[in-house]
Amino acid sequence: MKFLIVALAFVACAYADVSELGYNYEQPAPAPAPAPVQPSKSYIPPAPVAPAPAPVAQPTNTYVPPAPVAPAPAPVAQPTNTYVPPAPVAPAPAPVAQPTNTYVPPAPVAPAPAPVAQPTNTYIPPAPVSPVEEVEQTPADGYRYKTVRRVVYRHRA
Repeated sequence: MKFLIVALAFVACAYADVSELGYNYEQPAPAPAPAPVQPSKSYIPPAPVAPAPAPVAQPTNTYVPPAPVAPAPAPVAQPTNTYVPPAPVAPAPAPVAQPTNTYVPPAPVAPAPAPVAQPTNTYIPPAPVSPVEEVEQTPADGYRYKTVRRVVYRHRA
């Protein structure tokens, strides 16, 4: 079993190599080399010193009286347990009228169908027979080529 697995892995590796299939793609163009960066020989003066921030005004201490007290909410009325009667019952439907026995006359009788014409016994001769065509056509060289037929035998168990 191990040999079979190794053999299948080898066959899979052999089929995976598709480099020889013949797609003749051109190689990509080489990337241009970056130009070397030369340091510049120029003087850059240091950044100027930022001025000191302006002084912030100090807050003044003032008295703020507290907000007035809100009045207490009104007490909510507690629900009382009261009896709610059920919905009234719908009245019973009116009684259905009983069917009455009345006489219904029968349907009118349909007229008899028209008589069908009977076929007549007459002789019709068969169509003329054309001469027998040659099923297998003989080639121009005159040789009759035979085909080999395969013979299938049943399994004899």
